[in-house]
Amino acid sequence: MAKSKILAVATHLGRRAYRHKLSLISLCFVIFFIIPIFLYTLLGTILANDPRLVPHAIRNARNVLLITAHPDDESLFFSPSILHHSDMPHVNRHLLVLSSGNFNGLGEHRRTETKASCAALGIKDDNCVVLDNKDLQDNPRQWWDDSIIEKILADYIKKWNIDLIITFDHYGVSGHVNHRSVSRGVKKFCDEHDHMPPVYANRSKFLLRKYSSLFDLIPTSLPFTWRILEALVSPVPKGYETAVSITEKPVPPPEGGDKYGDKALLVTDWRQYRQGRTAFQQHASQYSWDRVLYLIVSRYMWFNDLKRL
Repeated sequence: MAKSKILAVATHLGRRAYRHKLSLISLCFVIFFIIPIFLYTLLGTILANDPRLVPHAIRNARNVLLITAHPDDESLFFSPSILHHSDMPHVNRHLLVLSSGNFNGLGEHRRTETKASCAALGIKDDNCVVLDNKDLQDNPRQWWDDSIIEKILADYIKKWNIDLIITFDHYGVSGHVNHRSVSRGVKKFCDEHDHMPPVYANRSKFLLRKYSSLFDLIPTSLPFTWRILEALVSPVPKGYETAVSITEKPVPPPEGGDKYGDKALLVTDWRQYRQGRTAFQQHASQYSWDRVLYLIVSRYMWFNDLKRL
């Protein structure tokens, strides 16, 4: 009798443990797969251009400038930003790369690769510029002179009639000093010019989050929670419309300013993600096995979390 009771208790505990294990597996599956995919679908399609997540300055820009340090930065870190509104022919996108990436003597080859990447991203050849300034050479130990960057930036903003700038934040995503120099140079330009286009910086994240792919949409979305809920339950507020063609008069900023203008969440759809991958594949000199893995696990291939400077 005692043995049968012990066996019955053991069987009961085993069944509970098995059910608990299945419940834990189910919970992990929901957290790591279902929620990220749901958020990606929601933010990359249904709410992809909602003013609560995409500020007026980004939605209504007609001449966008992405300023980076090296060839391939545009596809590795910024493709969600540069591909936003890629289906609108009146939006002109521009890429300004401050060095040719000549650290290993491949500068001219990498310039050619960048031109091909621009073509894949839908950036016109004349709007794709890779500089080779003797004072701005690819070097992970060299800080660039922010005054030189400021002057270059001023020239191209005027030349291209830029009304939106996107660049690195103070850490430069990877911590590369050239990336951080670009951010510092843009900030200097901001500090010394009263009338200038809005500037948004791509936020850097620590290593684990950087390589968490779509899973990082969960913590990234948390600061946008109320905006997402508002976008789901209420219509677009009056004054937050978007210009839809080149013939349409530009939409002025909302009266009193854009209350959602401090940050942006730009999420690719599946087509844009594949387009970003294709753009990086043009950088054949940099296309190694670890970069192939990067294209899948890096959050920056799937979405950009921007902050206005």
